[in-house]
Amino acid sequence: MPTAPHSPTTSQDIRSISFNIRYAAPASLHERPWSIRGPLVVSQLKNSTAAATSTGSIPIIGLQEVLHQQLVDIKAGLGSTWTHLGTGRDDGKQAGEYVPILYQPTILKLVASTQKWLSPTPDVPSFWPGAGSKRYVVVGVFEVIQTGRQIVVANTHLDNASQTARIEGIKVALKTVKSMQTQYGTDLGILLTGDFNSEPGPSDAYGTINSDGLLHDVYSLANASQRFGPYGTFSGFDPDAEPNNRIDFVWVGPGAWRVRKYEVLGNVVRGVYVSDHRAVVGDVSLQ
Repeated sequence: MPTAPHSPTTSQDIRSISFNIRYAAPASLHERPWSIRGPLVVSQLKNSTAAATSTGSIPIIGLQEVLHQQLVDIKAGLGSTWTHLGTGRDDGKQAGEYVPILYQPTILKLVASTQKWLSPTPDVPSFWPGAGSKRYVVVGVFEVIQTGRQIVVANTHLDNASQTARIEGIKVALKTVKSMQTQYGTDLGILLTGDFNSEPGPSDAYGTINSDGLLHDVYSLANASQRFGPYGTFSGFDPDAEPNNRIDFVWVGPGAWRVRKYEVLGNVVRGVYVSDHRAVVGDVSLQ
């Protein structure tokens, strides 16, 4: 049974990280193998989460394009205090890419979770018609152990091939989040991370989630002095032909969220592209 939400008396600082780490593809001209990229990805995540913890903020990571062995490597690199939610998208077990939520159970207690595929049959591994891949959203209700406060955390990766699949997929994701809210408290704060494979604007997935009104893009909530790093979150691997697309997001809502900092991290470390995406970091406070 759902537990009664804690009545908060103080704000809760959270560092929410969204990062498409690039699946372990064969090496190419500018793309190094996972054996080289992986330790650099782990180092960047460790540095970012440790910086949050040192200031009393709770780090939560939403990753995309993670194959099973990559997930094993990342968890081993982060340390035994970390665990995850989410499965391989192809079979609901270990096959295909994950979109895991990584968290520390010594800080956050998992109260409930669900995973839905972004398709007309969301309870089983499946495609939206016309989509390039199976896609899903994973949602967890967490309780901050120190305070008893509860939050809803979600992570997803929308389709690359079909605008319709992205639009309908984000509707499934929102429905899933709202269902968890209904069960555990409509006043609970929500964090959603994800690679949307589309840019801000009135159409596509961004326009769909924006017009829904439940969640707000942390970039848009931040003022210019609170934004750091490049604008684009997708870079590709070619330094001579980098796009400047913002397709990776951190969303928050509803209620009194305050943005402390929004940052896009560099993805070239010691001359190596750690991914073709850059990590997005949202430092936020739930009042």
